[in-house]
Amino acid sequence: MNSRKLFSLFAILFLSLSIYANDPETVMFSNVETTETGCVKEFLFCDKDTNAPLTKTIYRYNAAGHMQEKATYEWKGDKGWTGIQKYEYTYNSDNQPATPIIYKWNNKTNDWSEK
Repeated sequence: MNSRKLFSLFAILFLSLSIYANDPETVMFSNVETTETGCVKEFLFCDKDTNAPLTKTIYRYNAAGHMQEKATYEWKGDKGWTGIQKYEYTYNSDNQPATPIIYKWNNKTNDWSEK
């Protein structure tokens, strides 16, 4: 009975390690631009070995520090940055966040389309 548990534990560990080993190691670069109207934070993830871009996420904040938008893109080689998903945030009169609007990338128009 104990040998079955031990074997199961080793099998799970081996499986999780092999899944993790297939993921490329990444390096993150960040940039923050602050203006009088707000702030834009950009996080770029690149392959550790080749420095090839993989994904980037852009956060936009208003002057009060409330997040207005979060957009995620992936690098598609010749096509450049292609959108994955975008959230647009609004706030009510009490400065409480309302339900975000979710956008998906439309490959036909190469732009965001409301979902």
